Amino acid sequence: MKLHAASFLAVLLAFPVPGPAAIKEKERNVLQEAEEALRNRDTAGALKALDTLIEQQPENAAALFWRGRLLAEQREFDKALADFDESIRIEPHNADAYSHRGYVRTKRNEPDEALADFNRALRRDPDNEFALYCRGLLLSERGQTRAALADLDAAVEINPNNLDALHGRGQVYMLRRDFGAALVDFDRCVNLDSNDAQGYTGRGSVHFLQGKFQDAVDDYTKVVALLPKDARALAQRGYAYSGLGDNEHASADFEAALKLDPKDGAALLGRAELRRTKKEWPGALADYDAALALAPDDFRALLGRAAVHYGSGALDKALTAYAEVERRYPEEAQPFNDHAWLLATGTKDGLRDGTRAVELASRACELTQWQNPAYLDTLAAAYAEKGDFPTALKWQELAVKLSAQEPPEVQQDIKSRIALYEKKEPYREELK
Repeated sequence: MKLHAASFLAVLLAFPVPGPAAIKEKERNVLQEAEEALRNRDTAGALKALDTLIEQQPENAAALFWRGRLLAEQREFDKALADFDESIRIEPHNADAYSHRGYVRTKRNEPDEALADFNRALRRDPDNEFALYCRGLLLSERGQTRAALADLDAAVEINPNNLDALHGRGQVYMLRRDFGAALVDFDRCVNLDSNDAQGYTGRGSVHFLQGKFQDAVDDYTKVVALLPKDARALAQRGYAYSGLGDNEHASADFEAALKLDPKDGAALLGRAELRRTKKEWPGALADYDAALALAPDDFRALLGRAAVHYGSGALDKALTAYAEVERRYPEEAQPFNDHAWLLATGTKDGLRDGTRAVELASRACELTQWQNPAYLDTLAAAYAEKGDFPTALKWQELAVKLSAQEPPEVQQDIKSRIALYEKKEPYREELK
């Protein structure tokens, strides 16, 4: 929802202002000064001229509206809101004032008030492009993707070259996993503007979600060239390189991103994952902790930290960490499964607990409708630790059956435990 100063002038000139007979020559020149400053992208000059004009004409709704827009661009949202309030009080039928006040309210994290303003704007002007675009994004954030698409479709129909609306609609299509439609929108964005970094980012994200990691790398590389100081672009490309198995380039991108912004959460998590893969436990733990200092409820960081404790042999800490993830994310299956696996297969005497492992593994299976072969494998191991080998075999055989689409090495690993349970022996996983 970024405002563009280049578009300010057209709106100002279209906004009703007092005619020549209603104001003094000096005041008319002040308005001209504001217009000239906007032409030159001189926001400070435009604000100074508008301050003067509003001092001379405190009831000038157009000047108040314009100053509000400029203040919003400067992220001075409280001041912008006050100007929009005054502009609406003076001229209560102007849809643009409501739409831009709604925009400011989204930035102030007042979504209900923002939605009310967008609705007011569209009641006054059903074709208000900015209100349709903003409401579409807000509805999308609320998970109302069908209604969001209706608004964004209308905005694009009014202006087929509206890059912001195309970006927004592409993002909504991604949320709905309609990747084909998302690609159409992002392709149009970069065709309209070959330097549209947001369009390349969107298209790269679609490719990443589709598993087309090289295409994602190519698009993110364009973003890195366009925005060389943007840590996010480097982090995104790092993940795409990871998808290709190119850990060397992935690591270089995460390091470069963190050099630009040491608090980039995505880059910290990406580097943590690579360090965990290489069993660089202290470095991985430091990165997860740093990510959690920025976002204490980040699921990936919480689960990753638990996995580091497990992999490094700090099993008591791992148990505590898994329990914490389960408490915060009771609808996520992975922590229940990993916790159960540790309790069922750990080599530390006194740590295993088959009964509790069955409870946790059953929860993971419930959350995945008993269709995840890895979780069924864990459930079987839990029953084996409990000493109930017939039930362990039942679940292990189902795990083998459901693993047919997994890589061969995964299938073989799951199948190998059949013979173990037939001999009434539980499975133990040695940490390497």
